[in-house]
Amino acid sequence: MLRYKKIFVNNQCNNNCLYCLYLQKGLLQPSFESIITEITDKEQDGIEFYGGEPTIRSDLVSILLSAKKKGFRRIKLTTNGRAFSDIHFLQSIISAGGNIFEIKLWGSNPHLHDSITQVHGSFIETLRGLDNLTNLLEEKFICIRIPVCEQNYLDLENTVAMILGFGINRIILSYSGHNLSFRKTIIHIKNAINIAILNRTWILTEGLPFCIMNGLEPHIIEIYLGWNNLGRRSFQQHKNCIDCIFRDLCPGIQSDYLKRFGEDEFLPVKDSKYFSDIKALYG
Repeated sequence: MLRYKKIFVNNQCNNNCLYCLYLQKGLLQPSFESIITEITDKEQDGIEFYGGEPTIRSDLVSILLSAKKKGFRRIKLTTNGRAFSDIHFLQSIISAGGNIFEIKLWGSNPHLHDSITQVHGSFIETLRGLDNLTNLLEEKFICIRIPVCEQNYLDLENTVAMILGFGINRIILSYSGHNLSFRKTIIHIKNAINIAILNRTWILTEGLPFCIMNGLEPHIIEIYLGWNNLGRRSFQQHKNCIDCIFRDLCPGIQSDYLKRFGEDEFLPVKDSKYFSDIKALYG
């Protein structure tokens, strides 16, 4: 997978999601000058702007233009997509160089999505933005990120089936919390994966270990990006890891998860037809 220089551009958002990491961290709002300074340091060919919500910055187009002039060929926005419901704003973003979009979606219907964003009408605006984005002829790459949580895991199959109609390029099912057991969610995650596979759409998981994804290992995003992609989470191996063929490739289970649910549900993977190929990715 491609690597991106990641730049935090906004500590504010037009949603108020129940599981927002950026509001919880109390991060400072970066100035335009500090962002431009970061852009000047060109380490990769791709750059990602994230928040908060990048699209509510009034100077976002200028930021994107700076990245484009610097020579970044892949300019990515991580966004809720609501601002793209304004087609003119979206066209200004694409003209400024934006060509990769990762849009967060919490559910397949307004009631569920809006109950998590805590903003009435956010679902409709996100879908309008997604529709505008997919209908534009300009070359772009569109990813939908679906965070898996207590409120929406029963709806994962519906959400994946619904967004397939937009002709998106990739789906990420992101398991980010330690308060929801794998036992409750894994059947819905696997069903959602199979729906995407049957419709020939690239789908990946985030935050799920090999033993939970046994048989679907190629869909684990960390085998391409590395486990440090999960930020500051703390992992540990347990007694069953010693017998798992992936023990040297996997950091184990999130420590807080093991404290809450224990380790009994995790059985070692004794054999996998994907093991050799996955190990080769680790070098």
